[in-house]
Amino acid sequence: MLPGDEGDQANEGYTMPAVTTRDATVLFYLSEVVGTPVTSPSGERLGTLRDLIVQVGTEPFPKVKGLVVAVGGISMPIYVPWDAVESIGRFGVKLLTSRLDLRPFERRDGEVLLARDILDKQIVDVAGRRVVRVNDAQLALYGRTLRLVAADVSTAGFLARVLPRWMIEGRLTRKLISWSQVEFFASEVPQVKLAIPHDKIARLHPADIAQLVEELAYPQASEVLTSLNEPLAADTVEELEPSLSTAIISSLPPEDAADILEEMDPDDAADLLGELPAEQAEGLLKEMQADEAAQVQQLLTYPEDSAGGMMTTDFVAMPEYLTARQAIGRLRQQKELPDQIYYIYVVDHEIDGHLVGIISLRHLVTAPPDSRLREIMIRDIIKAHVNDPADEVARTIAHYNLLALPVVDESDHLLGVVTVDDAIDVILPEEWQRRLPKIFR
Repeated sequence: MLPGDEGDQANEGYTMPAVTTRDATVLFYLSEVVGTPVTSPSGERLGTLRDLIVQVGTEPFPKVKGLVVAVGGISMPIYVPWDAVESIGRFGVKLLTSRLDLRPFERRDGEVLLARDILDKQIVDVAGRRVVRVNDAQLALYGRTLRLVAADVSTAGFLARVLPRWMIEGRLTRKLISWSQVEFFASEVPQVKLAIPHDKIARLHPADIAQLVEELAYPQASEVLTSLNEPLAADTVEELEPSLSTAIISSLPPEDAADILEEMDPDDAADLLGELPAEQAEGLLKEMQADEAAQVQQLLTYPEDSAGGMMTTDFVAMPEYLTARQAIGRLRQQKELPDQIYYIYVVDHEIDGHLVGIISLRHLVTAPPDSRLREIMIRDIIKAHVNDPADEVARTIAHYNLLALPVVDESDHLLGVVTVDDAIDVILPEEWQRRLPKIFR
């Protein structure tokens, strides 16, 4: 067997929990073995190595299961199982047997060809929170087991595939990313069924996932979103640029898109649907649960540049006869609450009530427990009418330094609220909006 290139294991960005290259007997790159001869135990050339087969998604460092070998006189490459290999390295592959199954290689579900399916493809470097392209792959032998251990994303990795080894060896630095920190995409290999959970991406913040999605092509972006649970997918879509979120939702199966829309803030879901063709938007609304669809459909009836077009129906309202203790109890019992609760809106009736007051959350929790909401609420309410222009609503929020502004109809029925982040979307230029944290967007 050939000596390993131990110096590469210290390259920038390379970490290998559970399996380390120090335990490996041989280290080499895919570019060094593809195209090398495959020989018999006696040294007779049997063919040429075309590819290595691994099964991704099952282990942090996938095992090589077999070889794809081109044999002279046979038009299609053949399969050689890994247990038939005696040694592998930069000078080629030596087999334990001269007897080969000459039937054409047929790929099975779950199998990935390293050279064909991974080289030049996009992957996610989860630790670095970035999308990178694979230029080469590092492999390591651990006794009789060969594993894929790292992706090479360096220029050196690409040049190693197109130039003689002597021209780059020792002159360029490899940049390796541990395969345990990589997410590969099933949509890169549409010919076979691959089960890749993307659980590493799911541990990232929605803003980081959105940044990755913006760098990916649509098939891979859709694959990421459909792999996430609905609340996380919804948070991710809300972080995307409107044009991209619309395009990705359009590319998803209707039932998957509807699940995500149900978890989004109603105003964000309405904005997204408003960008779609009417027929497609109507179809997605039919796929959504009735109550969520009704809220979004109502918001779609208002002009985009009005208070109604800006508002969300995701707010907390309570009748004025409740005590502070009862109101806090209701908050604890509610299954779903807005992400940010700025105020409690007080209405005169439980159903379809008129807005009569407002209480900050801080005021509620510090009030005497037995005091009625009508006794502690602020009656002088700053509010907007549903048809007020959007810029006027934004100026009101800025002028009074509010976190949210209630929106009512002509009869003072509470319809929704406009939050400060939506107001900032109107006031600030787009390039400034993206610099602000989500609470202010």
